[in-house]
Formats: sequence, C-alpha cells, structure tokens
Amino acid sequence: MLSDRLQPRPSYTLFTHPLPDFPLPTRRALPDPLPRLMIATPCKNASAMLETYFALIEALDYPRERLHLRLLEGDSSDDTYALAKAGLRRFEDCASAELLKLDLGVDISGGERDRAEVQRDRRAAIAACRNALLRAFLESDADEVLFIDVDMAVIPPDALRRALEVDAPIRVANCRKLKSDENFDANSFRYTRQPTDLAMRRFVKQGIYQPPSRFFRHYPPVGNAGDVVPLHSVGGTFLLIRRDVAEAGVDFPETPYQYHLETEGLALKAADHGFGSFMLPGLIVRHGDHG
Repeated sequence: MLSDRLQPRPSYTLFTHPLPDFPLPTRRALPDPLPRLMIATPCKNASAMLETYFALIEALDYPRERLHLRLLEGDSSDDTYALAKAGLRRFEDCASAELLKLDLGVDISGGERDRAEVQRDRRAAIAACRNALLRAFLESDADEVLFIDVDMAVIPPDALRRALEVDAPIRVANCRKLKSDENFDANSFRYTRQPTDLAMRRFVKQGIYQPPSRFFRHYPPVGNAGDVVPLHSVGGTFLLIRRDVAEAGVDFPETPYQYHLETEGLALKAADHGFGSFMLPGLIVRHGDHG
C-alpha cells in the first residue's frame, strides 16, 4: 500500500546501540579508609618500559596496603617476564602483587599494528588479556580496578585520588602525547551523532567499525581540574572500573559487540547495563613515544 511506503523508516539498523545520556557524576570526599584498588596491566615485549612503569606506580600517593598489583605477560620475545617478576618484588608491602601469564600466539607489531586488516585480531587479543586481568580483579577483595598501559610516561602521583573523587562507574584520564598536548588515546570519545547504516557499511572492516579519525567523534580537549565529561567509548591507558560494573557481566568484548571491540565495546556494553562512562579532562596522563 502507498501509505505503508510513506511510513518513516529507521535511520539505522546495523548499529542499534542507543547511545544514552547518563547524568554527570558527583564529586565526593574520599572515604577513610580509602577504597581497595587493583592496578592491572597487560605487557608484551616491555622490557625497556618496565622501569618507568614501576617507578610511576611507586610514586602514587596511595597506601600500599590498599593496593593490589597484577601484571599479565604474554607472547614476549624479550625478557619481559623475568624483569616483571623481579620488579614486583618492590611491591611486597602491597596487599598483593602477582604476575600472570597468557600466551595467545598473536604477533602483530611495528608498522603492522595500525592496519585496518589486523585490528580484529590485534584488539581481540588485547581484550582477552584485559579479561584475564578482570577475572583476577573479581577474585580479589578490591573495590575498583585501574587498567594502566605499561608504556605510560607520566602519571601524576595524585591521579588515583583525583579519579576516585568522581563517583562514577567508569572513568578515564585524559591521555596526551609525551611531548605535546595532542590527544593520544583515540578510543576515548563521544559520538556527535548516531552512526547510520551508510556510515557503518562504508567503514565496517572484519566486523568492526573503523571510520576515519574524528569521523563524527569528539575527543575532549585538555580541561580544568574539576571537569567531568560523558563518553560513549573509552580507552585503556588509564581506565578505572568500579566492581559492580564487572560483577554485572560487563567485560572487554573479544568478538564484535555492536561492531566494537575491547575498550570501545566495554563502554557500549556497560551502557546497556545502565553504567555510564566519563572522562576527567583535567587529569592529564602522558603516553610514551613508543606505540
């Protein structure tokens, strides 16, 4: 019938996630004692980065007895495992410090890691490593888990306290490049419009959405100390997740979830469970020049 053909049609059917707006979280006075926290880091071929990484953790203004530390090493071709094991001895006064092992047989490095054709395998492997650490978190008594990349160069000593002052399910710091204020973490963004079928079909490769940089994506700039902004996707350079989020079954998708993987998929999955993701744009951390 003509009337049926004139009915408005949905503007999209592939990417059906609603992209909800969650209320901005409130700030709180930190409780006494402070929350129990796990720092979780996957590492591969990181022997040149571990000394800086351990120094950043040691410099954090946070009671050691309230910290768990978990590193997960896999598929390294250098002495990352031995150096990580030795470095963890510096944290014997923490609540716990352990090195996990997970070899996946995925070797994508150098110039290959940025190619669209390898993103599904590369990010699925990263998701599997993060999920192993997430399981370790749930087996602990920690209240929150903080994922930090092994190749971070700058983390302010008060970063944990500042992040915990924001009472939100998922929080990320604002990760910039080491030698400039240019954005580093391309996975922490907010969609400026709902992806349409046209966009999805053009830019879906190997089952995941891979549009050009900044294609209807807003990356928060450097902000003021008290700012909090909502996100639709998060990165993993400095990612803080509350325990109830993980207990609800939110994890890092290893297969496409609404055409997104790993940290991007985690934020979408969290939103489906009623948990919002937020950035503290004034909390600046910096990634190393490598990677």
